[in-house]
Amino acid sequence: MTADPYRRLLAALEEDRARQLESARRAPCPETRIAADSMASAFLHAAAMAVREFEGPVASQAYAERAVGGEGQSAPGISPPPA
Repeated sequence: MTADPYRRLLAALEEDRARQLESARRAPCPETRIAADSMASAFLHAAAMAVREFEGPVASQAYAERAVGGEGQSAPGISPPPA
């Protein structure tokens, strides 16, 4: 492995968040979807905290905004129900 521990941690948190977002998308009931969305939010928060610790608060804010798809957004929100 050539990545430093910080980059490995960040990649693992992003992978876990993506897994939870996919679980939310596939959830058979609203309660399960809400739980998976909450876990995805927690992984985003943890990743943003890691970025803040290693790169500073401005980088952390930019990271979170990129992760949720836009400037000024602070949470991924609840996934829409499955079609």
